[in-house]
Amino acid sequence: MKSNMGKGGGRIQKERGYDATAKTQKMLDWGLLKRLFPYVRTHAALLAVSLVLLVAFDVTGIVHPYLLKVGIDQHIVKGDLPGLIRICWILAAVLVSNFIFSAAFTYGVEYLGQRLLFDLRMDLFKKVLALSNDYFDVTAVGKTLTNVTNDVEAIREFISDGLVSLLGDILKLALILVAMMLVDLKMALFAFLTVPMYLGATALFRNSIRSGYDGVRKANSEINTSLVETITGIKEIHLFNHETRSEQIFAGYNRNYLDAYLKVVNSYALYFPVIEIVANVSMLLILTYAHFAAGRALQVGVIFAFFSYINMFFKPLRDMAERFNSFQSAMAAAHRVFKLLDQPVTILNAPTPQQLPANMRGEIRFENVTFAYQPGHPVMKNVSFTIQPGEKVAIIGHTGSGKTTTINLLNRLYDVQEGAILLDGVDIKAYDLTALRSQIATVPQDIFLFTGTIAENIALHDPRIRREDVEYAARQVYADRYIERLPQRYDENILEEGKLLSVGQRQLLSFARAFVRQPAIVVLDEATSNIDSETEQLIEAGVKNLLAGKTAIIIAHRLSTIKSVDRILVLHKGELVEEGTHDALLRRGGLYKQLYEMQTLMLN
Repeated sequence: MKSNMGKGGGRIQKERGYDATAKTQKMLDWGLLKRLFPYVRTHAALLAVSLVLLVAFDVTGIVHPYLLKVGIDQHIVKGDLPGLIRICWILAAVLVSNFIFSAAFTYGVEYLGQRLLFDLRMDLFKKVLALSNDYFDVTAVGKTLTNVTNDVEAIREFISDGLVSLLGDILKLALILVAMMLVDLKMALFAFLTVPMYLGATALFRNSIRSGYDGVRKANSEINTSLVETITGIKEIHLFNHETRSEQIFAGYNRNYLDAYLKVVNSYALYFPVIEIVANVSMLLILTYAHFAAGRALQVGVIFAFFSYINMFFKPLRDMAERFNSFQSAMAAAHRVFKLLDQPVTILNAPTPQQLPANMRGEIRFENVTFAYQPGHPVMKNVSFTIQPGEKVAIIGHTGSGKTTTINLLNRLYDVQEGAILLDGVDIKAYDLTALRSQIATVPQDIFLFTGTIAENIALHDPRIRREDVEYAARQVYADRYIERLPQRYDENILEEGKLLSVGQRQLLSFARAFVRQPAIVVLDEATSNIDSETEQLIEAGVKNLLAGKTAIIIAHRLSTIKSVDRILVLHKGELVEEGTHDALLRRGGLYKQLYEMQTLMLN
């Protein structure tokens, strides 16, 4: 996959749909925060407790310099030892309380963040499960992976470590301002002269930091996609000596990440020194004021307290700058997360779905079906045919003729654009989607096995399927021949995708998975094309038991395997061009005969 991310922040913003103006950014930020609010509101009680602890933590922190001022001006200067001891005890109590409130607040806010992460990640995962195939056709796996992992973590960081703490920083600033004005109003006004400098620096660097983090997220998605492709296709990479090119592709994505992050680093390399300069200028203003005010009464404790408050005043500002870092990262992540959550689900149940009859006959009828994955490029054109209950029908044709599309449409992985597909005389769009798919067992060419036991991969955790049903299904399709030889038999754990099983063993497992559900319709999507000779006889016997008494659609490359079916449908460039039995089609001398003779010649 070729990267389309430029090195400049402007292109990144354009690709992600952001306007560079501060007004649009502000509106976008508030819009995203509004979307996040329901997740916070769910845990309102925990948030309220955290805020109370935060207030207590800030108040005890602000009291500390004031107590030092009192101790210096009213007790140390006057030699009042009992009063100094009393202040020390009060100060110790304040410090202990501050520690307790800090620890409790930290635990509470982190727990809140983890709960929010859990809720948001579950919503995303449910959305991924609900999305239709057309989304995954055009979306890289790494992008979705980044949404559910890195992006959600960035949002959690902002809410737990940023948003609540930001409220605390604002409160602390307000308390410090009040305390400074109460200690010495003129001195406070001198210190406040530098605040506009801080606000100006923040506004100046905001857009640059935001676009930089947006680029970081996009580059991270590309890295995840590359990793997924590399790990999934590692065998092909080794077999075809593709290591060098894979490394070059990954290096390109890694360079994009570096460039985007360096943009953020460059912004902060200037931003934080500016904040330090603002803090130091405030100190100089305080020293200047103290110098010119030395001629009047100016207590030592006041100066000491004021310097403490100045340090405390700019610490929240520096913390807010760090939280601004988190904020920009979270906003870029939130945009991506909500973009995924807002993806339309194209395959939906009818408002009042019709339940399938208890005894499905299994009649399938395509009526003038036209379908295109991309507008203007139909892969099925006005296709009509009927498969009677219990009939075994094969669908053949060149690659791209529409064979697999027929199966996808029957399972409602996609919806037809024109025409209709009827099951027992009812449009499949009217049926409940889950019930529809429970009556159609599709056995693909490349079966996907989940991490778990043999029994779990057959039953797929369906509570209606008992252990004896699993074992009976395995016996009927002859999968028990190898399962019984495994150390733990049906409780044997298999690795991801069943890597330690042979192709034939995996296929027998898929037959058992289909058999145990007792569907009305069975679809074999080139399910016997990759079978090794050792299990070929078992496969043939297993298929016979699997299809007994059921309507069957068989897609096969090897035409010799479909001679005995009731009827053969021949597709060519999305159109149904021939149908009939094997012998009848050979006598007709059309496309089927050409395909059959070509395969026979190749095998000989």
